[in-house]
Amino acid sequence: MIRAVRSELFKLRTSPGPWVVLLAVLAFSALGIVVTFLVASGQHHVRFVAPHTTYRLRRLMGAGFVAGGVWMGAIVGVLSVTGEYRHKLMTESLLVEPRRWKLLIAKAIATALWGLFYGAASLLLGGAMGIPLLVTKGGSLSALFDQAGAVLPGFFAGFALLALFGAGLGALIKNQIAAVVSILAITFIIEPVIDGIVPEAGKWLPFAASASLAGGLVRPAEHTELLALWLAAIVLAAWALVPIVLGYFVTLRRDVT
Repeated sequence: MIRAVRSELFKLRTSPGPWVVLLAVLAFSALGIVVTFLVASGQHHVRFVAPHTTYRLRRLMGAGFVAGGVWMGAIVGVLSVTGEYRHKLMTESLLVEPRRWKLLIAKAIATALWGLFYGAASLLLGGAMGIPLLVTKGGSLSALFDQAGAVLPGFFAGFALLALFGAGLGALIKNQIAAVVSILAITFIIEPVIDGIVPEAGKWLPFAASASLAGGLVRPAEHTELLALWLAAIVLAAWALVPIVLGYFVTLRRDVT
């Protein structure tokens, strides 16, 4: 299994797609940092001030997560699987590793590791960009670091588990463009719409569940509450693992020629 995982990591490392996605993660992280410092003041004024509340400090620590960067882990999961079909390499991969379940597990582990890598890159940019802004604006570093225990475990879990979700979705859809568009649609259209119309249902969706796990990085709609930590962990794990299992039984076991 270790050799199979190394092979999948090599494929990702030597492909341009995951590195382009990394740039997107950094861009979303920078956007999230800037947005955290913006506070509405009256109807037509916005001030650039340091976060002081627990909610805003947590959003600063998880800035890349909040702005949507966490979904980039799902995209690298999609690329890991659909790239085999797009470049017609799946047959060769199965000749090297004919046990399809083992190939899919290796891809899942590799994409989860890349998800963690994206999370680390987002966090490093947050430190390099967010901390100087916080100090300049008179914010408290100790108050920010106090939120690490509440944010970071769920922060990294979100990146890793949504990468698994992407791998499963890629195994189900196979077409790379369709799978990437599906991820973007879920991120920027489907989840926000459902969360706005039916917030009680929205909190069970992947981003809301991962945000709950990362210390409540989104503000719940009126009259609703985010999921409890243990429940959010179960829900996010289900979103990550169910597509992987379905992708194996529905698609990957079929003839690929």
